[in-house]
Amino acid sequence: MKFYLFIITLVYILLSCTPAPKELPVPLLEFKPGMIDKKLYKGKIKDGKHWKDKRGENVVILTQTGVYWSNVYDATRGAKIFAYHFIKTADNSFKEIWKISEVVEACAFEVKLDFFYNSLSITDLDGDGMAEVGFILSKGCKSEPGPEEKKLVFYEGQNLYTIKGTTSVIKGSQKMGGEKVVEKRFEEEAPGEFLDFANKQWNKFGVSQAIK
Repeated sequence: MKFYLFIITLVYILLSCTPAPKELPVPLLEFKPGMIDKKLYKGKIKDGKHWKDKRGENVVILTQTGVYWSNVYDATRGAKIFAYHFIKTADNSFKEIWKISEVVEACAFEVKLDFFYNSLSITDLDGDGMAEVGFILSKGCKSEPGPEEKKLVFYEGQNLYTIKGTTSVIKGSQKMGGEKVVEKRFEEEAPGEFLDFANKQWNKFGVSQAIK
């Protein structure tokens, strides 16, 4: 009896120690801006990634229009940025499967709208063979130096999650901004490793910038 109890206990311990699925490396391929037809996107490409996963060959690009006049008579300006996700089709062309955009419009002050450099990430944190895409942007219409709106976008397939807040800046001995609101469904529905990674990314960009 004691022997069988020992065996059952041992099996339970071994099962309890089985490691959770680990992050899988995503095979990144060379990205060239010219691989996507200019008719398929707006603005100029600022960054891009090219990889393969279980869906096939993927390309994500981040683009920006730059600052433009919204209304010459009102002396207001604007800017737009876009993120596009394409998948290669059977005829070797690329088809858009996902797009998101942000805009600053009718701004009479300084227009700020951009992606954080090197914030574009391609991961497979849950090891399911489908890559996740993430990036962080900032935006504002500013009459003086200070915090800007900040947004992290993270998605897998059709599941989109966000963190919103502001950049944090330091002026003299005063720290301003640094607000952060995690979308409720990000906390409740996304795998834990997604939010852990997103929080780390959030803390890398737009934090404690010194201003005059």
